[in-house]
Amino acid sequence: HLHARDDDAVHKARQCARLLAALQNSPVSTIDARDRLNIYHAPARVHQLRKQGHKIATRMRTELDVYGRPHRVGVYILGGAE
Repeated sequence: HLHARDDDAVHKARQCARLLAALQNSPVSTIDARDRLNIYHAPARVHQLRKQGHKIATRMRTELDVYGRPHRVGVYILGGAE
């Protein structure tokens, strides 16, 4: 039986895997990560991926949420300079 901490580590590892797979296809914004990948704290997962040696750039832009409200969000790009 896994302890809660082990379960959390597995959950985070799966989020990192989903994010990395998505980044291999196209840039991913924090809104994309939340809505399409079910990752609610993308900056933390990007940080983990960077610690693993992945080069991920962050660019800022304004995107609209599902209600049409503008938000300034990070957009992550695989292979770019931080």
